Amino acid sequence: MAHLETWYRCPVCYKPFRSLGEAVACRNDHLPESEQWAIGKGGKAIRIYENYHPDSLHGINGALMEADLSDIIAVRKMQLSERNSET
Repeated sequence: MAHLETWYRCPVCYKPFRSLGEAVACRNDHLPESEQWAIGKGGKAIRIYENYHPDSLHGINGALMEADLSDIIAVRKMQLSERNSET
């Protein structure tokens, strides 16, 4: 199942870090910006934006669902049909 991670990005070089300490150390203590990402089982990452509706693609619920779906069309169709049959 997808999970949430907070990544920190250096505002000068825009390099992402998984810990605040690494981002702060980058480029002589520039203040990092935080981002939320939904990470799927296979490592697929979907960014979550605060201003989006929770059920849209970049909202929290939509991103968690999309992160678990395959990018292969045939597999994706099967996954979506399984989800629809469960509800």
